[in-house]
Amino acid sequence: MSEFPGETTMPPANVRPAAAQASSAAGAPAASASAMPPVPPSIERLGLGIGFVPLIEKVLRESALLSQFSDDDLQRFAGFLQIYRVGTGVPFIIEGDPGDFMVLVLEGYVEVFKKGAEVERSLVGVAAPGKTLGEMSLIDGEPRFATCIAATPVTFAALPRKGLERIMKDHPHLGQKILLQLVLLLNQRLRHVSAQLLQVWQQQG
Repeated sequence: MSEFPGETTMPPANVRPAAAQASSAAGAPAASASAMPPVPPSIERLGLGIGFVPLIEKVLRESALLSQFSDDDLQRFAGFLQIYRVGTGVPFIIEGDPGDFMVLVLEGYVEVFKKGAEVERSLVGVAAPGKTLGEMSLIDGEPRFATCIAATPVTFAALPRKGLERIMKDHPHLGQKILLQLVLLLNQRLRHVSAQLLQVWQQQG
């Protein structure tokens, strides 16, 4: 992910901040001021999540993920997020690309596509505000499972793996909450996929 508070890390594919923006958050050090590659015209880096706490809080309270955060948890968590805005039609997660960050949709809608054997790609879902994308790659570092394209102008928060590692080190109680919620979320998705596969097998039988 682009500039992580206190250190410089690699940005996600197609997301390149124009320059570092120094900021600080409760429990998080200021962002590095190292120069970064320019942002593509359709992608804009807005800065650290600490400047977007009301919006982050709104979507988190309405989502299953991280809904148990305290006010202090939220402030700390926001300090480890980077906020981006992308234009309609912009892909910001690409299937098969290396991945090491998770996205929380704050505004707008994201279409999720998967490559198929008979078609170039097919729509498999739409992510609304409060939904998360890329959790599996955040955890295991494996290539992206699907492509995510902005169906409308989208604002999203991104948490890099190094950010999660930093949270685990500096704020272990918060890190445990995040990991527990991620495990529960991934388990729910696995159950949903398993149910869909079972339905397909029954129809084919």
